[in-house]
Amino acid sequence: MEKVERFKYFGEGLFETFKVKGGKLPPHFEYHYERLKEGALFLNIPHPTFEEFKTFTEERINFTKNSEKPFYVKVLLLSLGSGYYGDLPDSYSLEIVIKPLRLPPKNLTLTVSNFKRCSFNPLWRFKTTSFLFNVLVKREALKRGFYDAIVLNERGNVTETSSANFYCLRDGVLLTPPVSEGLLPGVTRRVLLESGKAREEVLPIGKLSKCEKFFISNALLGLREVTLVLEQT
Repeated sequence: MEKVERFKYFGEGLFETFKVKGGKLPPHFEYHYERLKEGALFLNIPHPTFEEFKTFTEERINFTKNSEKPFYVKVLLLSLGSGYYGDLPDSYSLEIVIKPLRLPPKNLTLTVSNFKRCSFNPLWRFKTTSFLFNVLVKREALKRGFYDAIVLNERGNVTETSSANFYCLRDGVLLTPPVSEGLLPGVTRRVLLESGKAREEVLPIGKLSKCEKFFISNALLGLREVTLVLEQT
């Protein structure tokens, strides 16, 4: 049977994004690999070892070592195999995208998305190439004049934005929704939780008005304070 690029047919692929500067891998690079590997095991996609993944990335970001500017890096694990969707992939390819990092606006304003997500969808735990839901959330937010939007689940609880984990500061404590609410376990989020700088808590939309500040995080932004406009349209 002819081997096809299953990621094109079925969105069967995974990716990791992070920022590099001076040709060096980012801190906690191994966390990116661990999440990629977990997703590959869940989706039955063959995958590289950590050393193979690390070497692949290091060789390709080496050209940035003489630049003072940060770069956006996306490493993709793409499935190959049978063209029948019920079959398992039998091999993979690695691809990488490297480009100058586009800095976000100084003031980031979020709204509440009109799109909802089901918390029990297991794919939210991984960065899959089936990314259209996130695209729709981002496009809607931009159309309404916002940088991004928080997405609620079927219970009316906050999950995350189209590309970042969400936090609120309440009584001096940084709170972020648990993964069981339907969201990606981000690398920056993991670091904050492991260091004790953040704590998991379910965040119903109706209780956000009691928060003093709001933040988002991902591997490109770090932790950034945002303004949240709670009115839904």
